[in-house]
Amino acid sequence: MLMSKDMGSNSKPSTSINKTITANGNGIIEGDGATVESLSNIVNECIVVLTYPPDLHNDFRRSMQNMVEMMLKHNSNIDWDFMEELVFCYLNLNDKKCYKFILSAFVDLVVDLHQNDIKIPMKFPNNVRDHKRSMRTRHNV
Repeated sequence: MLMSKDMGSNSKPSTSINKTITANGNGIIEGDGATVESLSNIVNECIVVLTYPPDLHNDFRRSMQNMVEMMLKHNSNIDWDFMEELVFCYLNLNDKKCYKFILSAFVDLVVDLHQNDIKIPMKFPNNVRDHKRSMRTRHNV
């Protein structure tokens, strides 16, 4: 995330300081010498700018591909439940404007997996209750 703080005042020209701040695996925030204490002081005066990459389809496609590759790397099965959960996570975490890119990337990924002989077995619900629960989850998107 890119955060920018305006340090200007009425008596002198304003300057801006840009810091890129990331969270590492331990939950500690790092970047350009920022500490958690200094970050809490900066956050209240920052403006967060959301940006979209120039090619959303390929960005989502690459991200989903990485998730599938990580599952395969850890000898986990790629089944339809995992694939559904993957696409619904992307849909839940992103704006509706991105849905067409997410769904397009998902379809491309499934087709590529099929062409590379990576089978995605369908899991049929064992009973009506499981099927209804699955349908409820899908409608929450």
